[in-house]
Amino acid sequence: MRDSGIEPNEFTFVAILTACIRILDLQLGLQVHAMIIKLGVLEDSVFVSNALMGLYGKCGCFLFVLKLFDEMLHRDIASWNTVISCMVSEFMYDKAFELFRDMQRNDGLRVDHFTVSTLLTACTGSASIMKGKEVHAHAIKVGLEANLSVNNALIGFYTNCGGGVKDVTALFERMPIRDMITWTEVITAYMDFGLVELAVEVFDKMPERNSFSYNALLTGLCRNGQGSRTLELFIKMVEEGVDLTEFTLTSVLSACGLLMDRKISEQIHGFILKIGFGSNACIEAALLDMCTKCGKMADAEKIFRRWSFDQDTSVIWTSMICGYARNGQPDEAISLFNISQSEGTMVVDEVASTSVLGLCGNIGYHNMGKQIHCHALKSGFLSDLMVGNALLTMYSKCWNMDDAIKIFNNMPTHNTVSWNGLLAGHLFHRQGDEALALWSKMKKIGTKPDNVTFVLTISAYRHTNFNLVDDCRSLFSSLKSVYDIEPSSDHYASLVGVLGYWGLLEEAEEIINTMPFEPHASVWRALLDSCRIHSNTTVGKRVAKRILALEPKDPSTYILVSNLYSASGRWHCSEMVRENMRDMGFRKLPGRSWIIFQNKIHFFLRKR
Repeated sequence: MRDSGIEPNEFTFVAILTACIRILDLQLGLQVHAMIIKLGVLEDSVFVSNALMGLYGKCGCFLFVLKLFDEMLHRDIASWNTVISCMVSEFMYDKAFELFRDMQRNDGLRVDHFTVSTLLTACTGSASIMKGKEVHAHAIKVGLEANLSVNNALIGFYTNCGGGVKDVTALFERMPIRDMITWTEVITAYMDFGLVELAVEVFDKMPERNSFSYNALLTGLCRNGQGSRTLELFIKMVEEGVDLTEFTLTSVLSACGLLMDRKISEQIHGFILKIGFGSNACIEAALLDMCTKCGKMADAEKIFRRWSFDQDTSVIWTSMICGYARNGQPDEAISLFNISQSEGTMVVDEVASTSVLGLCGNIGYHNMGKQIHCHALKSGFLSDLMVGNALLTMYSKCWNMDDAIKIFNNMPTHNTVSWNGLLAGHLFHRQGDEALALWSKMKKIGTKPDNVTFVLTISAYRHTNFNLVDDCRSLFSSLKSVYDIEPSSDHYASLVGVLGYWGLLEEAEEIINTMPFEPHASVWRALLDSCRIHSNTTVGKRVAKRILALEPKDPSTYILVSNLYSASGRWHCSEMVRENMRDMGFRKLPGRSWIIFQNKIHFFLRKR
């Protein structure tokens, strides 16, 4: 066209700029921009300016977008939408709202569905609940409450910004039109709220499905700990010929990690290699993580060694360090962490900091824990909830409750994990009264407890300075009546441990015998340990028979019985129990101790 001597007009430039946007060709776009200026088209055409802003926005040149926008003599709603969208893409949420206010104040333009959807994305990204509700109200005011794009954005906003499941359900049920995005977002929302069955029900009702809807259900099942159902859905996807994406495969690898089944993990690993995804960086990282969770450390090390240094190495180093820690290899984990720091191969971000702090807490590596604390402080990670929780737990496990309490008090926000971490720290230090005081504070400020909170709080009555068994019974009774929580084996084990500790062995045994479901061995073990404390071999023998009936091959039960006899001075009986163990081929793993000297862990085993 140019060779023929035909001069382009505004329609030509909009078309060629649209092509540049599709293929992200910034260099050609800059040349076209120069020609537009040369021909003087820019001053007269809003459409050309909008197309140029669209190109620069897609290519990340937001300063060019703002400059073009400021120089425009005339603007339409598309101009404002383009510049607001660009600011949201660059996470400049305050600037996006400032532009929105300028649009209403200066040009008086009526917002459209694109404006509202973009602003709701900004509210979601900045967790601005009140602003999001204001945008919702404005959408209703201008008659956009039935718009498909607006409602889809609202579902995302209420899912991610503190809305309730009722908000999402009400929106979904009111929508006159729904598309694939609507159904998929509702599945994601229900999964985020932990309503797995509702999410599955919505999936089954979908008029049509694609790989995105399958992936939403697959990821949700995995995130909610449903490893077996995730694998079943994955098999269904393969059988029905659904497109398998990187997202699909990383989710199914995470599910294998949840199940910790070595055989299944090998089958999935082989399948991924067969379909040609083995060289994908994200999938390789997920494979390594799965191998460490399934105890296949040799395979994990192979993946780690062949990792290309051209790729992001932080994720793979973090996964390997966590894998060593998870599989009882703290020395290797610490060594690898030190190497990563000396070689500069791993950026210690929030995830890495959380992992290494957990490792330091487990092995009592107080000095390194303090170093990570300093790094987190310097890097601005202390506002991160996961890092704060990890720091709290690390200090409490390293016998430093004072600093654990300081961390808790200085945290900008708390979740249930934070409160449980501090409760567990007080119990670890046998500070039952302090734990109960913390429980009272939780109730006072209205923090919602979970199952773990109650297990820890009930256990706290075992370590109080005074016998508060009546209070403990009252708390246990309130689980169902007040908090609508069905007591589990863990709750019963905690109650039995408290009753047994204070010498109420018969009552503890009666509670176990009247449990509404078959008690786990852990409940009986709590009573057997109490029998050892009070040297009560009569009850102890009955309890031991119950445990052995449930777990006949568990050597720890024989050790508990042996310790019960030795605590009551019946050394001959204690030795007979151990002799029977040896005759049956049972062997208790020896206890292990360690010290940290010159940044190296030295282990000691007691031989018998």
